[in-house]
Amino acid sequence: MAAWLPILKAALPYLGNIVAAALPVFTARQADASAELVSRQIAELQEAVTCNAEAVKGLAAQVEQTITALDAGEADLARRFASLQEALTRCESTASLAQTQRTRMEGVAAALQNRADELERRLTGARRREVAIAAITLLALLVASLALLR
Repeated sequence: MAAWLPILKAALPYLGNIVAAALPVFTARQADASAELVSRQIAELQEAVTCNAEAVKGLAAQVEQTITALDAGEADLARRFASLQEALTRCESTASLAQTQRTRMEGVAAALQNRADELERRLTGARRREVAIAAITLLALLVASLALLR
């Protein structure tokens, strides 16, 4: 429906001329139809037909231009739509890759967290041993100091 709107707009200026030419205003009829009156009416009809033909040719040219413009617009829209489809496909592919990468990164982060927890447990055990060794060493020094003092 919307495609016919430009065609209708193009035809409106000529519509008045077509109607005016199709309904010629004949000279007043007189009681006796003379040959001159008939020839004048024929000339008016021929003029109306000529005007109609010119108006129809102009209208046909404008309709042809409008249809050509609509076809070009349709081709342009089809090309743009195909381009948008390709872009959407690329975006979906990129989103899928990003999701895969995110999943891998979450796995790596979890593995690193587990490793850090394990290292922390080992360090805590090593510190306890170091503290125990230091305490034993201090005790040994204290015993040795007491032994020397006696």
